[in-house]
Amino acid sequence: MAAPGKDEPEKKEGRDARELAGAVDDKAEARKLLADGLYEKCRDRLTTYWSKHPFDFEAIELYRDMLVEIGRTDIAEKFDALLQKRASSLSTPPYKHHQELYDMAYALVDIRQYAIAAMLLKELTRELPEDMEINYELGFALMSLKSYEEAIKHFSVAARKKDDFDPYLNLAICYTLLRNLEAASKAIDIAAPLATNEDEKLEIEHRRIVLKRLKLFTAKKELNNRDWLFILYGTVLLRPTLKIQHLKEEASHVASMLVVLKGFLTGLSIENEGVEYYSLRSKPLSSVLAQLNNIPVDAYRGPDRPENVMLTLSWTTDIIGPHQAFIGNAENRSLFAYALTPDTPLPLVPDIIGCLAEDITMPWEGDKSPKALERLVENILERAYALEASPELIQEYQEAIDYYHDKRDLLVFNNSQIFPNRPEYTAEVPRHGK
Repeated sequence: MAAPGKDEPEKKEGRDARELAGAVDDKAEARKLLADGLYEKCRDRLTTYWSKHPFDFEAIELYRDMLVEIGRTDIAEKFDALLQKRASSLSTPPYKHHQELYDMAYALVDIRQYAIAAMLLKELTRELPEDMEINYELGFALMSLKSYEEAIKHFSVAARKKDDFDPYLNLAICYTLLRNLEAASKAIDIAAPLATNEDEKLEIEHRRIVLKRLKLFTAKKELNNRDWLFILYGTVLLRPTLKIQHLKEEASHVASMLVVLKGFLTGLSIENEGVEYYSLRSKPLSSVLAQLNNIPVDAYRGPDRPENVMLTLSWTTDIIGPHQAFIGNAENRSLFAYALTPDTPLPLVPDIIGCLAEDITMPWEGDKSPKALERLVENILERAYALEASPELIQEYQEAIDYYHDKRDLLVFNNSQIFPNRPEYTAEVPRHGK
């Protein structure tokens, strides 16, 4: 029998060799992906490698080249500033270049590359553990990665600057997402007198409402996506989970969703006089919803339309372009989005969301002739009519009605006088609904 520990050096050497081979493969693959113009895949591969090798300048150069290729020369310049001052040995961490590293990390936060930004900022905190700006940016990157407990440690360092509003606000957010009502409330109380402009004052007001909603769930052990979307934004989520049977056929999925929406609105005695679409991508969805409810459909008419209408979006990325036109909550207009991507920050939150999903292909996407689209709309409408008597869907929208009925006063939907400004959606919903 071998002596204890005898084979450990051999195992370690083998592991190191495999890791080195994998690292070489990562860089080679990233370089190939960059040459092929597959920039997102290149970024993901580089992120995996760079996170483990913070000061491999070849990786930094590759990332810089990718940024140039996608037109982000402004951020690539931050990389150049470090590369021009790099140490003679690639294995020597260039800690003396604090400002260049910070500028690079700050730029990466700006383009939502939080994992890499957090890695660089952590390296900086090894040298400058008490620096408030570095700790704030690291806290923000970690919060965006949903590492709330770790983020709190760094926001607490940043909060030593007593008159700074932002660290206390973000502490309140992190404590809220950890369901620590007492700590969140204290952070908000400290932040409130530091609010110096209207946006900051509105944010404090919004955070107090969030805590008011959160208190309703004190006795509930686990919170799901429906709970969190209500707590954080006062938003309705029709389908907390995507059931497999709903995804078997795209047209049936759309039809069943619109039946649930119609049943929910009827159950809450909400009547619309029309349906609107802003983008042509949402026109088929709007057409089916309008015909299902026997009301007219037309294009978006601007923020001051007098009738009660529902503006529909097939996917929340449609918001990005036109959101300034309807960002305020409107007494006569509600906003329904078929789907929302959980980790994509958006400038506003729809009043009603059909489901959370990373990717759903709508049945009308792609090149289709006007006649083909017309037939598709008719097909979805026929399925919707057939599904209106479905016991499963009746149960589904009745569950939604029961869930939101006693929460109506805290919903943004149909409460524009109470909640005149939508909060910005910053992908706060905790992963797995916890």
